[in-house]
Amino acid sequence: MKENSTYHDGLEPTNLPESLRKNPFGVPENYFEDLESKIIAHVSLGKCSDEDVFEVPEGYFDSLPDRIMGGIAMESIAAINDFDIPEHYEAVLTDSIFHRIAEEKLKEKIQSDGFKVPVNYEHALEYDIFARITAEELKNTVPTDGFTIPADYMQALESSIFARIATEKLKNSISTDGYTVPGDYEQTLEDNIFARIAVDQLKQKVSNDGFEVPPHYFERLSDTIVDTIRHNDNVVLPETPIRRLGRPKKWYARYAVAASLTMTLGLGGYWGYQYQSQNTISADNTAEQQLSQHLSEIPKQEIINYLAASASGDDMIYMSQYTDETNLPTKGFGTNVSKQDIEDYLNYSL
Repeated sequence: MKENSTYHDGLEPTNLPESLRKNPFGVPENYFEDLESKIIAHVSLGKCSDEDVFEVPEGYFDSLPDRIMGGIAMESIAAINDFDIPEHYEAVLTDSIFHRIAEEKLKEKIQSDGFKVPVNYEHALEYDIFARITAEELKNTVPTDGFTIPADYMQALESSIFARIATEKLKNSISTDGYTVPGDYEQTLEDNIFARIAVDQLKQKVSNDGFEVPPHYFERLSDTIVDTIRHNDNVVLPETPIRRLGRPKKWYARYAVAASLTMTLGLGGYWGYQYQSQNTISADNTAEQQLSQHLSEIPKQEIINYLAASASGDDMIYMSQYTDETNLPTKGFGTNVSKQDIEDYLNYSL
């Protein structure tokens, strides 16, 4: 092929097309500068392909995109001014990658995570959401819940906690509380509840129980007791009304009477002992006779007045039984009162 006819194509020699104005035998830029490194890399790759010890790691190509993107991100981050890579970043990054790989493998082996949606979960979820919304709106409307901490709550809290702990330990030690349900408890429980309700309703309707102390009840109590004794035991008591002589007796009157009775008992015991040394009569009978003799000298009205002033109704009944006038003609007043009875009375009174 001739050069003169090659680029004409019916055109003038000086008018060539733009596609033919470049040299088709040109060399790429920096071709010879990079040629040595390319040849060395090609030779090294050939040596590696001939050896059998070189193997691609398992999963290498699977993780290659992530590693490439990570490398690009690292380069872009390093290019930012005033930015430092955190310490131990590479070590932590490796652990994170392995953790992600282990997690993916675990997901492949275990299809389900072991959790199931509860029955009627979607149905109850709506109500729970509305309830939470209502609670939040109520809290915004009412800033306080109306509860206050009781006084000394913190001081008593420790004692309460220890008491509860002691109670629990006691329950563990003693399996039963020692109480049993009474027989027919469940059957009578309903009746008892209705009875209590009826009583409460009746108390609301009727404020007063209708019972009152009769007028002059306590003033006439002594006379009523005496009449009752006379009616039941046929005891003949004098019709003379009981009157107090002088000013009302004070608290020391009891001690005065007790002292006189004690002295009388002492004298009676002494005389009984003297009498026993001279006669063969027993000491007990002699002492009782002497005591009866001296007690008979005490006026009956004085004893009744003392009991009415200082003793209770029970003492009046008790003493009236021992002052029966039917024994006076033969044995004397108060002869049927024993020494032990007098001592018991004094011990109880004083």
